[in-house]
Amino acid sequence: MATGGSFSRTLQRGHESFYDFPCSLCEEEGKHVEAARYCEECFVYMCDPCVRNHNRFPLHTRHQLLDQSQFLTMTRSKLVSFPTKRCLKHPGELINIYCGDHDVVCCSSCKVLEHINCAKTKYLIDAAMGIQKSKEYQTIKQETRTLMNDAARVLAVRKADISRIENEKQNVKHIIADFRKKVNRYFDDLEQKSIDALNDKAEIIVSRYEKDKKDLSVMKLKVEDILRQLESFKGDNECDLFVQVKTGKKFLSNAMQEVLSISKTVQKEDTINFRIDPKIERYLSSVEVLGTFIDFHMNASQLSIVAIDTHDRQPRSSMSSSQTYLDNRDPLPKEKTQLYGDFNVKEKSDSEVCYISDICQLLDGTILIIDNNNEKLKRLDQSYKLLDSLRLTNGPENICYVCSDEVSVSLCNAKKVQYISVKQELTLTRSFSTGNYCRGMVYVDSKLYVCCGNRCDLSSGCIEVYNNDGQLQYSISGSPYVPLYITVIDSGQHLLVTSYRSDNVTMMNLIGNVVNTFNNRDLILPRGICTDGKGQVFICGWDSNAVVQLERKQEKIDVILGKEDSVSRPSAICYDRKFSRLLVGCDYSNYLLVFNLK
Repeated sequence: MATGGSFSRTLQRGHESFYDFPCSLCEEEGKHVEAARYCEECFVYMCDPCVRNHNRFPLHTRHQLLDQSQFLTMTRSKLVSFPTKRCLKHPGELINIYCGDHDVVCCSSCKVLEHINCAKTKYLIDAAMGIQKSKEYQTIKQETRTLMNDAARVLAVRKADISRIENEKQNVKHIIADFRKKVNRYFDDLEQKSIDALNDKAEIIVSRYEKDKKDLSVMKLKVEDILRQLESFKGDNECDLFVQVKTGKKFLSNAMQEVLSISKTVQKEDTINFRIDPKIERYLSSVEVLGTFIDFHMNASQLSIVAIDTHDRQPRSSMSSSQTYLDNRDPLPKEKTQLYGDFNVKEKSDSEVCYISDICQLLDGTILIIDNNNEKLKRLDQSYKLLDSLRLTNGPENICYVCSDEVSVSLCNAKKVQYISVKQELTLTRSFSTGNYCRGMVYVDSKLYVCCGNRCDLSSGCIEVYNNDGQLQYSISGSPYVPLYITVIDSGQHLLVTSYRSDNVTMMNLIGNVVNTFNNRDLILPRGICTDGKGQVFICGWDSNAVVQLERKQEKIDVILGKEDSVSRPSAICYDRKFSRLLVGCDYSNYLLVFNLK
């Protein structure tokens, strides 16, 4: 401890001494020791023992050490601002260097090992001077606030998503539970029918047994009577005995034949055996879950969400299983649909009247439309206002949602499918060629089903199936028509297809086997087709100027939109899952029609 004329002043309090310039290293350990030196490289005050430890390191031998007489000559700015953070790579070193070449801070060891050739290195004290008034400091504060607000906003959205997913999970649980109850009712019904059949069969057998029992009882009494008469005969009239013997003998002969016949029938014919239909057990053992979870793919040919298909609709007895004419029964009242608005999708750069040939919705709720006349892909926000567009060529016809940031567009005249990134900007990516003119598409189980064919040659119609690399897997052909639009139903098990010059809507499985064909007098030349993912199918009747709702399991078609709703030559249709709305595009119209579904 310095006294008298010593440079450092001390304050006595109990047994501890306090100094104007204490040793920084000892102070960190809770000791109060007077500093003897100050290291300009390490920015620490050190007592004599700490100086010796400091100088043990070879790299520290070049450090400039100041003695006590120089402490007061140090500028106050240097004393106010000095390094305190330790290097993560070299924990024993303070971060005291700034490298302008790499825009990083580091310690003296880092400088020697990693930044020895860097020309723009400074001591941290010099580099940090004036940072509080710098533009960089203000910018980083603003960016930090922005990030904090963005993180809070996204966090709120994620919390809402978690709540939504929980609600959707509960809804699916209810669907599964309802289906389980329905299956239980099916099996209860099958069980009851099996028991009724068992009772009927047993009743037939038992009724026959009751008759045999009655006949045998009568026979037994008669035999007992004959035996009693034979055993009790004691007279001398042999004629009476002879008659008894002969009549008894004849009765016994017939009775024995009858008993033998009854006994054989019991052994060979009248048995009850039951075998469970092996098809039921095989089917149940082959099913792993009650339904399929399908990605949210939305376009004019598809809108699939989680759905559990309970049972296929059975055709009416008066109709063939391959073709069903659906009458308009119990039509939906008009208040079921209400015009939300008509939205102009024409851009200033468009030279032609718009022709919306297809529509789809992305996961974020934005809408994509194909403007065939102006050969553009246009993007609308959730309020159906134009955001941006991408110019295309070769007659773009249809669009298909493929994944979270990519869609596919059919370029009909080029016989090509073009993939487009839908991130911040609409950007062309990869493509592949098809075997013929291509139109409607649907994406199912990592495969793209593409409607192909030349409308001048109806026999050329087919559905080509491609993998994610654009390689043809197989082709579905044999239809007398050229397919135009396509969607998926029944949790991805069946396809619904509309065709050129055909009034029919064809239902087929994923390998092309036709399951059924639907038609209706109010559905003439059907075009665009979509589903809400819950069993409802919406179809554009191009020549009937109508939009119909198909309910396969209730065997009916309802006209929900017509000319009185400004629907004229509708071609494109899409279900807006976010707001439960129906989007309709008509031929040669600049307006997208949007209807609320109540």
